[in-house]
Amino acid sequence: MIIRTQRPSARVILAAPDDRVLLLRFVPPDPWPKEPAWHLPGGGLEPGESPAQAAAREVLEETGHVLDGAGLGDPVAVNEGAWSNLGRHFYTVHTYFFARVPSATVAPTALEDYETEAFKLGHRWWRADELAAAEERVFPPGLAALLPDLLAGVRPQAPVRLLWTFEEKSSEGM
Repeated sequence: MIIRTQRPSARVILAAPDDRVLLLRFVPPDPWPKEPAWHLPGGGLEPGESPAQAAAREVLEETGHVLDGAGLGDPVAVNEGAWSNLGRHFYTVHTYFFARVPSATVAPTALEDYETEAFKLGHRWWRADELAAAEERVFPPGLAALLPDLLAGVRPQAPVRLLWTFEEKSSEGM
């Protein structure tokens, strides 16, 4: 029997003034193919942190942008699932927030060793149509479909439940 460590995380859909969204390039853990992909800034919650506090801290560490956790508002999406890395097994619930930043800049302030290595793979500010047409995997699945409303200032009444893997079937109305 595999024992999985619970690892809740918070991620942020960061939008620049020109409506481009920041994604970081990485090589995903199992169960995904080991080929470069893209994901949103964010990471695991530290003990005692709320998802919004973790989101603000992670964005500062990974991008240099200062966000107020309390000002992030309600989450706009969630997804969850199992993954593993280097023989360790995890179960994660990702909580996604949306925030606008004043510029399309990235100036990390406090990267952990593994993040420093990952940052060498790069980052990019994407338009919604570019994300929808991306040939590489973009995490979370379904991100591109969320963007038009978010960029127009329309937030969902409840967090949208996104897929965990790209092979799952969408379940509308969850």
